[in-house]
Amino acid sequence: MHSGGKTLHLQAGHYQAKIVTVGAGLAELTHRGRHVVIPHKPEEMPLAHLGKVLIPWPNRVADGCYQHNGKTYQLAVNDPVSHTAIHGLLAWRDWQINQLSNTEVSLTIFLPPSYGYPFALYSEVNYRLDAPRGLHVFIRTQNVGDETAPYGAGAHPYLTCNLQPIDSCELTLPMSTEMCDERNFTTPRLIAQTTLDHTFRSLQPEAEWEVRLTCPTQKISTYLRSHQPWLQVYTGEKLARRGLAVEPMTCPPDAFNSGISLIHLAPGETHQMHFLIGIE
Repeated sequence: MHSGGKTLHLQAGHYQAKIVTVGAGLAELTHRGRHVVIPHKPEEMPLAHLGKVLIPWPNRVADGCYQHNGKTYQLAVNDPVSHTAIHGLLAWRDWQINQLSNTEVSLTIFLPPSYGYPFALYSEVNYRLDAPRGLHVFIRTQNVGDETAPYGAGAHPYLTCNLQPIDSCELTLPMSTEMCDERNFTTPRLIAQTTLDHTFRSLQPEAEWEVRLTCPTQKISTYLRSHQPWLQVYTGEKLARRGLAVEPMTCPPDAFNSGISLIHLAPGETHQMHFLIGIE
């Protein structure tokens, strides 16, 4: 046992992965020894929510405050810079190992009611390595309480082309945003000095999309594919711009207040999201 909990090793074909039980986190993913995501040492606490699962909300809740069914709730403000409650309640909790094989692991956790979030959830994260395609990630949550719960989910991997600076990489981002300027990457182009920490919305609801990071000098591309309606992209200044945070999300920031794409998880109901990370 270490600060990341337990380290679990997966392998399929040329892919290898390291999963940590704290935060059901992705600590490393390689293919033929090349890094597909920015890694962290399993025994160390990672910066910038590196590889963590984000439940029961991704991104931020403004001032940590929201209303539900006419009542006001106050979450802990754990990002003092933005004065928000960030990335849910399970990123730093130790998950339990449910099933483990050479290619797959299932981690589970019970989230009990608390003053700021008085709802009971049971969550499962399944990591499955697929030799031809990459790492499948499934996030399932069931409401095991007796009240409908406001809910959102996401994850926080950082795509990388074997730790090459993203300034020299091309980005393809088939997502829409209010911006129509130099930060638009709907066609592949060099990231260069562009900085991003922005929310994007899928151009085609429920259709699969792909974010692709390509390094011409290394002749490799890494990708994340999902059907989620929302995506946060961050150019990783906290991690020396060695990778790009690509965060599939069920809802945008502050959905607990705006209600946009917020899931109302009824008692007994289960929600699932999926994404895939790989390399070509």
